[in-house]
Amino acid sequence: MTPERASVRYEVRDDVAYVTLDAPPLNVLTAAMMGELTAALARARGDRALKAVAVTGKGRAFSAGADVAEHRPERAGQMIAAFSALFELLGAIELPVVMAVDGAALGAGFELAMMADVLLASERATFGQPEIRLGFFAPVGVAWLPARIGLARAVEVTSTGRTYSADEMRSMGLVSRVVAPETLAATLESVLADLRRASPVVMRMNVRLVRALAGRPYEEARREAERVFLGELMATEDVREGIASFVEKRPPAWKNR
Repeated sequence: MTPERASVRYEVRDDVAYVTLDAPPLNVLTAAMMGELTAALARARGDRALKAVAVTGKGRAFSAGADVAEHRPERAGQMIAAFSALFELLGAIELPVVMAVDGAALGAGFELAMMADVLLASERATFGQPEIRLGFFAPVGVAWLPARIGLARAVEVTSTGRTYSADEMRSMGLVSRVVAPETLAATLESVLADLRRASPVVMRMNVRLVRALAGRPYEEARREAERVFLGELMATEDVREGIASFVEKRPPAWKNR
């Protein structure tokens, strides 16, 4: 019996986990594929040497969305369980998640893309939540998109079912950079090169705080950041190594502790 082909690829290169959606041409997110993606991201979360996660899609779409057939009431429970596990993990991972979108990111594919900390897009990328036109709404779209692009725009995007260009999503603040398709891979590597310069332990501390303090009152957030700065950061060996490397004019040799 031929083993089932994996639809998500995982590899680590130079302290970055590369996660590739590999079910071309559309990378439709079935419950099984979402399970594979969750497993890959869990591996990344558990690898304390990593500095970032990069997510890309193989084929003509980043992801055209979830499997519509799995939205039937008799199958929706299984689909939502896989969906929930994936997005819970994406919200908890203490690493910067960089995604590069080339082609369509629609429905659950758009929900996946909006979880990126840094979202890169090619000029031919498109984004949208067409679920409303099929009698559904997008759970992550209604829960998370308002924080990313504002309430009024989130209502528009999730309620109209329109497809938006990469430039439109950049103007809303969701996409960081829009580049030519042939330069998307190089742009991703440029972003990752910057992230690779950090200490893994400090990177996780930084990302954890940015996410935990988002939306909290300024004074409360600042005091918590200061508490972690003095109580946790100052206890690491890497903060001393960073200072030493600056004084000695050399690249830091991170100890990750």
